[in-house]
Amino acid sequence: MDTARALRDDAGRFEPGTPVALRSINEYGHHGRAVGFTVAGTVVVDSDEFSVVATTPDSEVRNRAGVGSGPNGRLVLPDDWDGSYREATWFGSTVVRVHQRDVPWSVWRWHDGVQWEPDWYVNLETPWVRSDFGFDTQDWTLDVVARQAADGWQVSFKDVDELAFLESSGFWSEERATSIRAAGEAARDAASARSWPFDAEWEAWLPRDSSPVALPTGWERVA
Repeated sequence: MDTARALRDDAGRFEPGTPVALRSINEYGHHGRAVGFTVAGTVVVDSDEFSVVATTPDSEVRNRAGVGSGPNGRLVLPDDWDGSYREATWFGSTVVRVHQRDVPWSVWRWHDGVQWEPDWYVNLETPWVRSDFGFDTQDWTLDVVARQAADGWQVSFKDVDELAFLESSGFWSEERATSIRAAGEAARDAASARSWPFDAEWEAWLPRDSSPVALPTGWERVA
C-alpha cells in the first residue's frame, strides 16, 4: 500500500507529516493525460478549508524530459516530450505552499532556515484535488509575485510571455487563456489586499523536520 494512501483519515484527508506528491496533470498530445511535473513534500495541514504542503531542500522533483520551446526555452510541449522524466531535487530554501479549497491558485513562501524571504509567489492552477499520492492540480503558467520592498508592497505578473506562447501554439485555447488571465487578475487583487493567507501566521506551518522527502511509489500513475 502506498504511504500516502495509508495515512489518510476516514474523510480522505491526509494526516500531518504524510509524504506526498504535488502533481501537475495535463493532456500531452499522443502521450495522453499524464503528469507534467511533480515535487515531493510533507503535509502540514489538510482540512476542509485549506491544505499546506512544505517542500524541504533536496526533496525529489521530476520534470518532463525534452528540449524546451518558447520564451526562456522552459516549456516542454507535447511534441517536445519524449515521455520520460528528468530526475532532480528541490534547490534552495524550504517552500511552504498554502491552497485554499476551491481557489484557482496557491500561495508560496520561502524560509531559509532563519527567516522568511521577501518574495511571495501566487501559483495559478486548478484547485488541488486529493489523489492516492497527494494533491493533483494543473499548472497554468501565469503567476503573481509580491514583495515587501522599501517603497511598499509590490505586486506584479510573471510569465505573461509564456502564457501568450502557449496560447499561440495551441496548447491553451483562447477561451482557456482568457479564463487564466481572469484568475490572474483575481489573484493579483488578493495579493494586493494581503487577504488570507497573506495575513496568516505562517510560522505555524514551518515543517518540524528538514529532511528531504522522497516521492511516493507510483507517483507517475494517472487514473
